[in-house]
Amino acid sequence: MKKQIFYSAMAMVALVALSFSSCKDDDNGDDPIVVTASPIKTIGVVYPDGIEKYEFTYHATTKQVTKIDDYWNDVLDKTITYDYSVAGKLTITKGTSATTYDINAQGMITKEDWGGGEYVTYQYNTDGYLTKVIEHWGDADHLKMEAVITNGNIMKHTTYEDDGVTVKKIKEFIYTVGDNINDIHQANMVDSNTLPVGNLFGKPSKKLVDYLEYWNPQNTDPKKRTTMSYEFDTKNRPSKITRTGADFVEVYTYTYYE
Repeated sequence: MKKQIFYSAMAMVALVALSFSSCKDDDNGDDPIVVTASPIKTIGVVYPDGIEKYEFTYHATTKQVTKIDDYWNDVLDKTITYDYSVAGKLTITKGTSATTYDINAQGMITKEDWGGGEYVTYQYNTDGYLTKVIEHWGDADHLKMEAVITNGNIMKHTTYEDDGVTVKKIKEFIYTVGDNINDIHQANMVDSNTLPVGNLFGKPSKKLVDYLEYWNPQNTDPKKRTTMSYEFDTKNRPSKITRTGADFVEVYTYTYYE
């Protein structure tokens, strides 16, 4: 039932240009297209044998995620709770399993303690974008991932071997003209369907992803591409994102709070 959310898929052609352009022509001239900014209510992941759906509940004042109900084929499978009651901490509980994170003043996760003196830290730039993931083990820091941010968009991920120096994967993102009004995380360095929601690991890119390319610089294999295609609801919000790679197709659905 579980699957990591990697965002990739078809080029956005006329539909994206129509839905996210700043204005359109009609009989009365140019009228602005309005995209409704709404919190994500559900994310659905379509698998061959069923659909997993995550339903998010937010705090009325802080807008932080407080609960996720995880459904399989519309039957509740488990509930995930978020506890912010201890200052500077967030505890996420799935069933009987709880993980406690350090968070900063903006509510973003900065550290996960693995125990025994080992942990992973997350570093952000002054604009609130995740820029580095560093693991600490063997009495030393090991740079695992870092990102390049340009004009509010996450343009590049670099992943390193355990030595923190040797690059083992590069991923680059190309964006559409469409604004990511609803804070869909498509280029986060944390591969999870749920954790980035609510900006726990930094802000999402300002634009929607058109496609991404990735490769291992240690070999001569050609770059691989994943592209995205979009469908929109009546308020111009992405309702379905299809990610298409060389040998896979992944479908994600979205609904929003009104």
